[in-house]
Amino acid sequence: MPEVVVDNNAVAEPPKESVGWRAGLPAELRENEAFLPFKTVGDFGKNYLEVSKKAKDLEESMKDYVPKLPENASDEDKALYYDALGRPKEASQYEFDGEDKNAPEWTNFWKQQFHGLGLTNAQAKQLSATFNGQMQKMVEAHNASLKAEMTAAEQKLRSEMGDKYDTNVELAKRMATKHLGTEFDKTFENIPAEARFGVVRLLLKVAALTGEDRSPQGANGGRANGGSATFINYDKSPAPPQRTV
Repeated sequence: MPEVVVDNNAVAEPPKESVGWRAGLPAELRENEAFLPFKTVGDFGKNYLEVSKKAKDLEESMKDYVPKLPENASDEDKALYYDALGRPKEASQYEFDGEDKNAPEWTNFWKQQFHGLGLTNAQAKQLSATFNGQMQKMVEAHNASLKAEMTAAEQKLRSEMGDKYDTNVELAKRMATKHLGTEFDKTFENIPAEARFGVVRLLLKVAALTGEDRSPQGANGGRANGGSATFINYDKSPAPPQRTV
């Protein structure tokens, strides 16, 4: 019988800890740190339910979340961000209500501006409509103001001239056509109302100084009074008020 040698200096290996419920996991998962804190399958199941609920709540809260663009974002990052928000790939793809096809330079300029700002087609269309609407109001207000000025200036001149208003305006037209070589209305169409009627006064004064202050009808218009009719003398008329530009 062989002799059994006992080594008193040998150290006994500690018994291995039981993996418990993890024994049913694949070998590569048994020692995974994610499972080590759980002593039982029940502990793991409870944790799974808690984490799953938190994940669903977070997913719901982030469903409509739009990340913020950093202030120092590059042009490439901005392009990706704007495109993700719904910006058209090209500025030419914007569509405006009542778009003026006869002014492509003006329209294309604003399309480029909107594209650079990262606007969606809906945002650009609404902004364009708002801008055009406001511009239209300004134009209408300006035209109404000009019309009111013209009416007020004409009424003032009519009150000064009385029944000679139409005759004097005809004389002013004749003087302008004769000495300026153009149609009266075309010559003065861009002059402000008050200044326009001031020019009429000036033409009448010049007519009086040059002896051309006679009725266009000549003797036929004035024989009933014993001679040709003379236009109203404006040498003593008050100076027209100054217009501030």
